[in-house]
Amino acid sequence: MIRGLILAVILTLGLASPSLAKPLVAILVDPSGAETTDLTAPFAILTESGAVEVKVVSSTAEPVRLMPGVAWVRPQETQASFDRRYPGGPDMIIVPFIMDTRNPQRAAWLRTQAKRGVRIVSICDGALVLAEAGLLDGRQATAHWASHGKRVKAYPAVAWRQDARWVTDGKITTSAGVSASAPAALALLAELAGEETMLGTARRMGLPAPSRDHDATAYRLTIEAMGTAAGNASAFWRHDQVALKLEDGFDELAFGAALDGWTRTYRAKAWAVAPGGATSRGGLTIYGADKPPTFSRTLKLTSGQPIEAMLEAVGEAYGEATERFVALQLEHPLWLASR
Repeated sequence: MIRGLILAVILTLGLASPSLAKPLVAILVDPSGAETTDLTAPFAILTESGAVEVKVVSSTAEPVRLMPGVAWVRPQETQASFDRRYPGGPDMIIVPFIMDTRNPQRAAWLRTQAKRGVRIVSICDGALVLAEAGLLDGRQATAHWASHGKRVKAYPAVAWRQDARWVTDGKITTSAGVSASAPAALALLAELAGEETMLGTARRMGLPAPSRDHDATAYRLTIEAMGTAAGNASAFWRHDQVALKLEDGFDELAFGAALDGWTRTYRAKAWAVAPGGATSRGGLTIYGADKPPTFSRTLKLTSGQPIEAMLEAVGEAYGEATERFVALQLEHPLWLASR
């Protein structure tokens, strides 16, 4: 009887399952598609920490196209099932860049979560989703350098900044372009689980400690970049179809960097090859195309600073100008170093 009482107390306090004590993070996606690295970097870092429970949530259960490149991710929860399973809501919602930024149902769901006090974060132009929901009005925020002019006009109630890799205003954080996803995720991990956990996770993943230092005004579409894009796109006879062969346990960071970066060369399209689907180290299931093309190049995923490794490989394959062009699109500091 005493033993039963003790067990009942443990269950009541939520100590029987350590996972219940972990902060819960929902990464929001949409059937219209989501930017690859915006999703994979926060997912990889937070799950690797072991200190955070992460769920990829969509409005439906259908696989979501990852952009750019050719791959699909399986949502782990629908918004409806997530609300039923976690009636108390998440501790944090992360919004990557979603192709359809204007979705009234999703905007209403985000506003409801914000009113409940949920911490809300956008990666890259995921900030446009928050702006559409009215969550950034009267706040400071940032996003990808290339959308700055458009969003200043579209959302004048937001104080758009260009001087930091991520900006926190109250319970909302927004990050700069694609490559800011990893440092911003590390900063969020420190907030959720402590500095020691964050630094240990970064060390295991071969990532530097996060820094907010950034100047988005230094990124611009130069004549060289436009020439590289036009030259690469028009030389169709030299285009590569690139295979990313995935097996269970693959590295999400390396996968995201490769699918994203190689497709941004305008010389190649990267395809996930995962017959029947492959599940990553952190539990993310990725599908490839049912009928992939004949591949002219196969890539090996490289762990440890995978964006930098990808950029180096792109430079070796297509030259320094293309490497810089990809870095510009990712808003990566290599663009500044190479100017």
